[in-house]
Amino acid sequence: MKYKVAIVGATGVVGRTALKIINEKNFLDCEFVLYASKKSKGKRFFINKKKIIVNELTEEIFNQKLDFALFCTSEKISKKYVVKLSKQNVTVIDFSAEYRKKYPLIVPEINACDIKDKKIICNPNCSTIASVMALYKIKEQFGLKRIIYSSYQAVSGAGMYALKDLKVNKQSKLKKLNYIIKDNLIPCIGEIYKNLYSKEENKMVYETRKIFNNNSLKITATCVRVPITICHSISINFETQKRASLKKIKQVLLNTKGVKVIDAPTKYPMPITVKGKDDVYVGRIRKDYSNKNSFNIFVVSDNLKKGAAQNGLQILEYLLGRGE
Repeated sequence: MKYKVAIVGATGVVGRTALKIINEKNFLDCEFVLYASKKSKGKRFFINKKKIIVNELTEEIFNQKLDFALFCTSEKISKKYVVKLSKQNVTVIDFSAEYRKKYPLIVPEINACDIKDKKIICNPNCSTIASVMALYKIKEQFGLKRIIYSSYQAVSGAGMYALKDLKVNKQSKLKKLNYIIKDNLIPCIGEIYKNLYSKEENKMVYETRKIFNNNSLKITATCVRVPITICHSISINFETQKRASLKKIKQVLLNTKGVKVIDAPTKYPMPITVKGKDDVYVGRIRKDYSNKNSFNIFVVSDNLKKGAAQNGLQILEYLLGRGE
């Protein structure tokens, strides 16, 4: 049986990464239909050695007999199309933040069972995915009392236009970034909410609690945009509920599926070495001597792969019966 799958936003940075992964994993049981904005109409990509032409995203998509749709798009686009498609018996995997509070928020290694029979499934924030991947086995074995996130997020997380801003050293008219990013750090990602946390910081707090099914978990976050192209890095300080040794924490990380440990005095994960990798990398594992049962780790992940496209395609594989 061939499943018909739409990739919406196929020409964006996440969409293009998804197409690359599809070719690497050989989704031979799927027929793909590509959609993007009007200016990308007619572009050509190869999937499984077959030429696919990009369609303009219009309401014509509702006339397609789709089984699945991946929306690598903005909240505005998802809001217009996702619910209506789901009512036509299409299972939608949405990469935007539009429906994350209402529908299952899935990292397959952690909570694939929460998908059940939902027709809308949400891909979490890229920094959240990397963080919970590093923490979920620690949570299972020792419990978590508190988490402090400090993220250093690549420009690609803001999209293709932001990458152009980094390249030409100016702020674009579209204002994907609020300031020039070259040789700079921007200590705010997204608008500031009433609680004085940015949109990105609030996402990390809310999404971690939802994925871990613990609304009372104490979490705080600071999210910073940094002048690199790909890979988000997160410094995580966490406090466990049960007593744990540094040796045991490291052993848990070594045994966590989807996580690679690089931890030596002069060896640690960095964007330059993690770019293009499938796994989440963890290093700088050490005790926090200022607080009981507390530890520090440094996490790096390719935000376009596991942080976005790869996670969504893992969800699709699970729905196709190929996931664990």
